[in-house]
Amino acid sequence: MIQIITHSTFLPEETNYWQQLIAEGADSILVRKPGWPEADYELLLQDADPSCYHKLMIAGHPALCEKYGLQGVHFSETGRGLVNGDQIIGYRQRGWRLSTSIHAAQTLQIASDNWDQLLLAPVFDSISKPGHTSTFGTGFRLSKDGYKGQVLALGGIDHTTAAKARDMQFDGIALLGAIWQEPAAAISNFRRIRDIWRTDALMS
Repeated sequence: MIQIITHSTFLPEETNYWQQLIAEGADSILVRKPGWPEADYELLLQDADPSCYHKLMIAGHPALCEKYGLQGVHFSETGRGLVNGDQIIGYRQRGWRLSTSIHAAQTLQIASDNWDQLLLAPVFDSISKPGHTSTFGTGFRLSKDGYKGQVLALGGIDHTTAAKARDMQFDGIALLGAIWQEPAAAISNFRRIRDIWRTDALMS
């Protein structure tokens, strides 16, 4: 599983990158723009080719997920606390993929299987947030403790750490800084990481 998290701010021609990344094998793109109102998210979705929608998850806007037939919804730690059980049941009945963020492996012990995906960060020192350093040692191995969903490694994932994330027993990786730090190189960087991750997965 390889998920791309969008650049946090406006990026020219961004939706064209989405389409190329999906064509190159990205399993999912999380549309996340902290601080953006729903109307701006919608304008961005309208700029995207509708063929991408089934691969897009959106951060915190269920109405847009339903309106555009997106893959699912991601909730931050704060947002997760504002969603009640009935809402989650309703979302799951719609067939949405539900995702949330965690920042400590111990949180897995209370993770509900209502969540299809957990983003655990920062596994390595962040590329997009200098100073946001990992608290996971090189010998860390993920124990899902009965959790049935997928746990994706986020934070510092690039061509030098993708194989390490696999060795740590993660189900997938989420890419942010390695893709958007140099947008002109986004596709070539993705290919490099994809090939390392998927070759390693076949060998494991």
